[in-house]
Amino acid sequence: MKKIICAIALASSLFTFGQKNLIKNGGFELNSEFWRGENILTINPYTKKNGANAGCISEFVSPQWKGIDQEFIIPKNTAAVEVSAWLKADGVEKGKNSWNKAVMVLEMAGKNQNIAELEGTTQWQLVKKIIPVDHSRSGRLMLALSECTGTFYFDEIQVIPLSTQDYNIILEEQTNQYPVAVIKDATPLEFLKLSNGNFEKGLEGWRGGAEVVSEEKYEGQKSLKLSSQNPVWTGIDQIADIPADAQTISVSAYAKPQDLKQGKNDWNKGVMIVEFTSDGSKKTSQDQTIFSVLGSGDWQMFSKTLEIPNGSKKYRIMIALNEATGIMYVDDVQVKFNP
Repeated sequence: MKKIICAIALASSLFTFGQKNLIKNGGFELNSEFWRGENILTINPYTKKNGANAGCISEFVSPQWKGIDQEFIIPKNTAAVEVSAWLKADGVEKGKNSWNKAVMVLEMAGKNQNIAELEGTTQWQLVKKIIPVDHSRSGRLMLALSECTGTFYFDEIQVIPLSTQDYNIILEEQTNQYPVAVIKDATPLEFLKLSNGNFEKGLEGWRGGAEVVSEEKYEGQKSLKLSSQNPVWTGIDQIADIPADAQTISVSAYAKPQDLKQGKNDWNKGVMIVEFTSDGSKKTSQDQTIFSVLGSGDWQMFSKTLEIPNGSKKYRIMIALNEATGIMYVDDVQVKFNP
């Protein structure tokens, strides 16, 4: 019942705030208008998802970056944007690097977010990702063959602004998907700090099932490796204390996905999450996602500074494949407090 109410509330708020698509001509009904790279873009009236046309990019000889893009303005009071598109690959051969595929990338504040990576030949598939805005006032959406060959089709491209209310409802729905663990309190006289964030001591300090490997690492000699062939929750966690005078917490980590595929829901990805509690089990706020990753790519740093909710005395770091399949490496997890 709660999920139904949340869905109705989300639909209502989206109608009032976020129905406007920030991407112009996302269905290519106006041919190449509003898109940069019109000499690269082909308008295809035959292979399409909806309407009269779709867009596509082809390259069969020289694997190079070959793409189109469109810039957009983000409205005031936007907390996040929902990026979506129908995508299809035809004979896309991956280049020399794991990320050299057919890609859709969002750029905001000088940082790139991979929305999708395709290779081989696929059916039309709907790709959707929600990205926090973090005070950005503009963005750029790119679709490209990233130093690979084949044909990349795309249609019904949208970037929808979400209000704070919309975004909080979505976060609450995602939070409800995460398992709740029963945590035993630490000895009252012992102040627990996050330990072994670089995994040089294996899984010491962490609970759960995972591997510590030397095959991939960002720093040191080892890193965490999470892998799963089945769409189930697979992960580790660690709980620690919050200093009495702390007002904010800064959490950072490096992550590297490898052929990581999303589960049936938008939030079924490789994730790192922070949970705040008063005693190790009673939550004081919604869980906060530090990162969520998919596809394949190189090591990337993720960092967020969060306000510590009132009444919070403990925090829990969760690193997991949330019903996603594939591999994710994580290294150099750090937590800092600020008075």
